[in-house]
Amino acid sequence: MPGLSAARTARPPVPVIVVAGFLGSGKTTLLNHLLRTAGASGTRLGVLVNDFGSVNIDALLVSAQADGAVSLSNGCMCCTVDADGLADALTSLVRPSAKIDAIVIEASGIAEPRSLIRMVTAVADPRLRYGGLVYVVDAAHIHALREDHPEVDAHMAIADLILVNKSDLITGADLRTVEEIVAQLNPTAAAMVTQEARIDPALLFDIDESAGTDEPRSGQLTLDELLLEEHDHSGHDHLHAGYEAITFRSDEPLDPRRLARFLERPPSGCFRIKGIVHFDRPRYRQKFVVHAVGGFVRVSRESWASRTPSTELVAIGRGLDAEAVNAELQAAIARPEDAEDEHGILGVLRHVPD
Repeated sequence: MPGLSAARTARPPVPVIVVAGFLGSGKTTLLNHLLRTAGASGTRLGVLVNDFGSVNIDALLVSAQADGAVSLSNGCMCCTVDADGLADALTSLVRPSAKIDAIVIEASGIAEPRSLIRMVTAVADPRLRYGGLVYVVDAAHIHALREDHPEVDAHMAIADLILVNKSDLITGADLRTVEEIVAQLNPTAAAMVTQEARIDPALLFDIDESAGTDEPRSGQLTLDELLLEEHDHSGHDHLHAGYEAITFRSDEPLDPRRLARFLERPPSGCFRIKGIVHFDRPRYRQKFVVHAVGGFVRVSRESWASRTPSTELVAIGRGLDAEAVNAELQAAIARPEDAEDEHGILGVLRHVPD
């Protein structure tokens, strides 16, 4: 079925981000923030929740509702879902007509984070890729929470990004204690201190920077832009100060075995890795497009077309050691003796969907 194959590969795979955290931690605030900022940029989000009543979509007007889904005025979509219907809901959101750029799932009420990750990664649809587990922590009540619900320690331990939220409600000394607890429970995850769960969505998924620039804008702001302006007084640009993006470029081909090791065991503090890679192998001279979050790797192959083969990778996270990241990738540049390792490419190919 060539038509279906073409449709499935026309757009890059859509990241599915899982948001977890105990009641009152700020998950709803985070979802609303992402919807507002996505709407202002033209990025289209799909949000999966158990009950619309549990997520106050305060930023956007509901323009239509049918079959457990609402279309929002900024082009985003919100769906009700339970564990049994998760795969069907994800497949529905990545249909071409929806034009969804990223999907966010609220874990609370659906499943334990670990179980939900298994369900997401088990969906055999090449149009989807796992986008990581974001765990939201209420910094003001973390001590009581860990005492009453010790299972949250295990939840934080498997997170790829931890938001230490409500940091404005505690003293600086108490905040440092909370950060130490988070670092002990998960020493490799990226951790960010937040207020009102405000993070730059570019940390989680690619923003459509060009949206809305093709046509002249009227002087009237849309509803989501007005609310974004009202809620985010700090301004979008300041949010970039919360994370680092380290770019590595090389015209020389990389060794696939060492690159696979880097993607599967990302540097401490790294939330995601993305980019294109050049391998100098007779049978594998296509452009390899890679995405990695917390050791979950997704690779696709495309033609270089008229572009000169080269590698460009971006590591995104918090507290990254730029010198260490660059040194590890520099060490992944292919050496003459690597040509004898004919099975090294398998480390990359096993992350290419069937």
